Formats: sequence, structure tokens, C-alpha cells
Amino acid sequence: MDNKIHNFSPHPSPLIKFGQINVNGLCSPVRQQHLLNFFLHSSFGALSINDTRLSPSNAKFIFKNEHFQHHFRSYWACSSSSRLHDGVGILLRNPLHKHVQTIDSWNGRLLKLDLFFHQTKISIISLYYPPSGSVHQSICNDLIAKLLSWLDHARTNDYFVIILGDFNIDEVAHFHYSSNHFKLLRLLSSRVFTDHQAHSSINGPDPTFYYANGSSRLDYIWSSPGFPAPALFSQVVACSNLLDRPFTDHKVLTTIFDFSSCFAILAKSRLKQKKEMRTIFSYTSTSTEQWNNFTAEVDDSLGVYLDRQYSSRLDFSSLSLDRMWHALKAAILSAAIETLPFQKVSNTHRHSYSPELTKLIAINKFLDRFLYRLTTHRSNRPTQIAQMTAALPSHLENLASLLPDYSVPTYSTTPVSAFKSFLRSQKNLVSAFLSTKFAQHLTDSVEYYTALRDEHFSNSLGTFIDSALSVEKCSIVLDRVLVVLDSTPTLLTDPSDIKQAAITHFQTIVSPPL
Repeated sequence: MDNKIHNFSPHPSPLIKFGQINVNGLCSPVRQQHLLNFFLHSSFGALSINDTRLSPSNAKFIFKNEHFQHHFRSYWACSSSSRLHDGVGILLRNPLHKHVQTIDSWNGRLLKLDLFFHQTKISIISLYYPPSGSVHQSICNDLIAKLLSWLDHARTNDYFVIILGDFNIDEVAHFHYSSNHFKLLRLLSSRVFTDHQAHSSINGPDPTFYYANGSSRLDYIWSSPGFPAPALFSQVVACSNLLDRPFTDHKVLTTIFDFSSCFAILAKSRLKQKKEMRTIFSYTSTSTEQWNNFTAEVDDSLGVYLDRQYSSRLDFSSLSLDRMWHALKAAILSAAIETLPFQKVSNTHRHSYSPELTKLIAINKFLDRFLYRLTTHRSNRPTQIAQMTAALPSHLENLASLLPDYSVPTYSTTPVSAFKSFLRSQKNLVSAFLSTKFAQHLTDSVEYYTALRDEHFSNSLGTFIDSALSVEKCSIVLDRVLVVLDSTPTLLTDPSDIKQAAITHFQTIVSPPL
């Protein structure tokens, strides 16, 4: 497949497709080109790649010539050892790759990219966990220790985390394995991470690995609590064949995330200098009459556009898709501003949880910080520890008000080892309860928006295209212009004169070609 004959648009979309695939080796140039074609034509925003088997010298130049042409970047982690199965990579497309600030890797099994948005930091981690077996046990333990250090750093520095990888773990197919085999899954569950495929599957997650006698679910996509880009849905798709043979024995796990809030957050300079704010629309408080007015306004705007641009609407194949899409976005945005309730919000606005869930999150974070202060290898800070010890009873009282049949247990701050054991027991209790509440919150949200989607499908098809509602048209109003007329500086204040001066300026600012 020749990439040159296809138009891969560099224009960013807030809906980002994340993918995870085990490629069974990527040393051959033919396999590399096949993977690149699949990445581009499947419109991935981020693709985690496992089992590349690349050496550092091979990975150094892979896809370098294609980066600029197709607006993406590739990142690789290779092992210097002679192990056959290792190597991970991440392909990031525009606009995500522009936000990469730091890169970290570990032994060809872990690769981490830190992305900085305005007031939001996200770590993308690609992970390749060894299969079960005593020969891999030391690698598994070291990998989990390294991952824990990254997660602790993310929690301390307010990073959100998304983990993609081949875990070589299937809770159903591997039920007879020892409990140590599931240590990685238990770790992420204890930290209230979301398993997106399990969450979005109605009949259970689909397998991602196929072999002669069956199949297993080995590939996962997890995200940390409060991840700023909501996950819309997950699915398992097949990678196209290479020379009429399967490219890999794994299928591709994909999840679509909505990064609108990350991309829409304004820069600090614009907030400080221009006092700008974001516009959000209040869907939940919209009445039936307002939705009907919104639909009619969109239809009228599109009708006016079609009548003005095209003499006949019978042959829609002659319409420019780009221009029609731009007209649709403009119609939706203008109609929404005219008819739907909206509000201006600050740069730090986030979706709010229920008061009960907010309290649980605060208690969970407090216990995390307290345990970190007590167990860190850094020098102790007695003032901070004393302050947190004094605040502990109020947090336990809040927990008692939230948990049925829970009463604040008796505890002592000495000895420190017993106190830390007590805090860990409370932390495990809060984490389990918080996990249940998060699952219920996500279920309720999915049910609500599913019902809302069905209602809009029946009553207003235009409301499906709501991504344009986060876009606000910006303009500059010129109320005075200084020009030179007959070698004399002249200040123009009349709107018609200002308009004509602006037109003349942009007509003559570019020199004619030589």
C-alpha cells in the first residue's frame, strides 16, 4: 500500500483512538511498513506496540523519514540483552506528539511518555509483562517495582496515567494459576484504575490472543481515576494480513478517548492578558423546547448555506466534504449559542462528582499522602506529620458518615509500625469502597448518556455532532488604525475607513513574486 496516494489529514480531532497490539517482531522492513500503513489508515492517535524485538541500532532510525510526512512520532524502548521476546514502542500522531515533554524507559519492557497540556499532565505507559513462569519471576518483580515508582511519582506530581500493554494475564483462562500471577491486575485495581474493555463490554471482554486450541484476553488499556479524557467505547479489531498471512497472533485492542477538555483549556498567558474563559453547554438542563429550537436553527442555517452555495441539492456527490463539514460545525455552534443554555468557566474547570464521591476521593488522597510521609526514605518532616495526625480523626469521622455500619476504630500513633498497619487497613477499606462507587458512578453515567443518545437519535439527529460545540469563534475588533497618508501619519477611527485600510493592508502586504 502506497501512503503517498492517500491524504492523511494533519488537522487534530479531540476524539483520539488509542490502540494496543503485540506485533510478534518488527525487525523486517516489510513488517515495519505494514504496521505503519495500519497505523495511518486506522486513524490511531496513539498505538502501543509490544514484542518489537528491535535492537537499539535498528530502532534508532525506524520511521524517521515518515515522521514529517504523516505528522506523527515514534518512540522505542529496546533491551540490550539477548532475550528474544522484548521491546516496546509508542506511535503518537498529531496533536498528541506535540505535547511530549519527557521520555523514560526500562529494559525493553516499559516505556513512558509524559505529555503536558495546560494545567493537565498525562503519562502514557506501554507495558510488556512476561508470561507466567519461574524463569521470568525476577523480571516480573522488577517490572512491577519500576511501574510502582512511576505511579507513585505520577500521584505525587498530579499526573494522570494511561497504561497500555500485553499483560500475559487472563483472569478467566488462567484461573488455576497462583495468586502471584495476577499481582499486576490487583495492583491497578487497588489504585482504582479503570479497565476500559471490561467496563464497556456488555457480554464480557473479547479475547485478544488466538492460538490453536483457543483464545485469551492478554491485552489491556487502563487509566487512572479522574482521567481528564473520558473513554467513549472499546473494541477489538483485527490487523490486516501481510502477504495473505496473519500479521500477528494478537488482535488490536482500541479505546476512543475524548480529549476536548485537554485541548480546549486555554493557555495561562491568554487568561492573564485577555481574561478569556471557556464556554460549556449545559446539556442536562436543556428543555425539550430548547432542543427543538436548536434543531430548527441548525436546519435553517444549513438550508441557507446550501441555497447560497449550490443551485441544486440533488447531486450531493458534487458537494465539498470539507466545506460541508465546516458549514455543519458553524451551524451547530451558532445555533447552540442562540438556543442552548451555556456558561463561561475558568481554565481549571473540571467535571464535578457527587459530594459523597468527592469526600471519598479526598479521604483516599489524604491516606495516600500520610502513608507516603511515614514510609518515604526521605528525611521525616515532623511538622507535616503532626498536622496530618491531627487531621486524621476528622477524615475518619467523614468516612464513618459515608460507610454504613462503620465506626471509627481505636488506634494509637505508637509504635509507628502498628500505626502504619492501621492506616493501610483504612486505606484498603476506602480504596475498595471507592472502587465500588466509581463503578456505580460510571455505570450511572453510561446509562444516562445512552438514554440521552437514544432520545436524540429519535428526536434530533443534529445533536449527535456535538464536538463542534466546544469551539468558539474568536475575532479581533479594530477600533482605531494608524496609517500613513501622503507621508503624514493619520489615525483612523471611522469603522468604514478602518475596514478599507485593513483590506488594503492585506492586499499589499505580500510582495509580488519575482
